[in-house]
Amino acid sequence: MTTERSRLALLNCALALGLVPALLLTACSSGAAPEGSKAAPGRSSKSADVQREKELATAARAGLAATSDGAPLVSGLDRVADGVQDALGLPKGSGYRVTVACAGRGTVEVGFVPARTAPARRVSCDGVPVSTRFAVKAAGTRIDVQGGRGASGMIAWRVDKVRQSS
Repeated sequence: MTTERSRLALLNCALALGLVPALLLTACSSGAAPEGSKAAPGRSSKSADVQREKELATAARAGLAATSDGAPLVSGLDRVADGVQDALGLPKGSGYRVTVACAGRGTVEVGFVPARTAPARRVSCDGVPVSTRFAVKAAGTRIDVQGGRGASGMIAWRVDKVRQSS
């Protein structure tokens, strides 16, 4: 009988020792934040950044919408931090207009590669569109938009053909 009681006591002890760590592990990893602590900063700030980027994209697009006279030949929406360096794929010699609206803070510089296409222009990231006329002088002409120091936000741009007046 002593052996049976000893075995039962030993079994109860083993079960208790095995369950206690499992219960502690479950309690510690329940996903609930301890009282008085803040939520994980990575998730909430990341979702706030995404929301802010969407708002700035909407503001930049709205700036361009006021200047629209139809479908653009080429257009884009980019982060200021990424800049814009897109090949336009337009035929040489024709007259075009690029319109840029930047929403956020700071300024961006709008230029072309090759640089002789048109002089570079500075655009404030206040959502107000700025237009520049240019002619494609070389195959492979690209638009080149770079953010100034400390600039952030979204850039919306479009290229339209300039109508010849008669």
